[in-house]
Amino acid sequence: MLNNIYQAIMQFLFPSHCPSCNAYVEQKGMWCPSCLEEIIRNENLAYDEDIRQYISPIIAIGKYDKGLKNLIHELKYQNKFATLAYLKPLFSYLDEDWDFSTYDMIIPVPLHKNKFKKRGFNQVEKIFKPWIDKHHFNYCDILERTKQTKSQYQLLRHERQENLANAFTLKDYVDVKNRKCLLIDDIFTTGSTLKNCAMVLKNHGAKTVSGLVLASQANINLPTKPSKEVFF
Repeated sequence: MLNNIYQAIMQFLFPSHCPSCNAYVEQKGMWCPSCLEEIIRNENLAYDEDIRQYISPIIAIGKYDKGLKNLIHELKYQNKFATLAYLKPLFSYLDEDWDFSTYDMIIPVPLHKNKFKKRGFNQVEKIFKPWIDKHHFNYCDILERTKQTKSQYQLLRHERQENLANAFTLKDYVDVKNRKCLLIDDIFTTGSTLKNCAMVLKNHGAKTVSGLVLASQANINLPTKPSKEVFF
């Protein structure tokens, strides 16, 4: 009772805003309907065949633009964990369209140990772990980034692949043979990161590798959303 009163007072004194257009919303974590509709994708991305041979499909939850882009940057580079409240609702739309229960392992793209030490956390875990825990999926932090790479955003397509070549490895005593693996990451641009992670898993015997990212500006591959698509 007292907590509800406190929340009401705080909302009155410090009203919540849509993270994209800054319009007033009822409570923290909400988007205005128009911005939410604009940002949600839940689509199978289009990408090159040289990537598809290692990982397919790759699903993007949202569009890497405006409010969602800002939230990701604030989380990664300003350690603003309050942004996570606005990311959580996006996963409810993901659950409406896709079924990830068939995967044996859900695997985050890792940070290099030096970047992890500097940042203090892997943003991929922060973004996806609540959704994974809710569904009791098998979260497996089994990849290592052994090469300290440059930031991908400043590189050309061919430079991204060169930058990430031999950058990932499987941790010792991990068995992925005949396992269905789902790689998760915050952003998909050209697919170089997911491809190189998937190559490691496939080279160690993974049965299939698919991808799930929070946001992307890449083109979609499917014109419509499948109903509760199950990956095999």
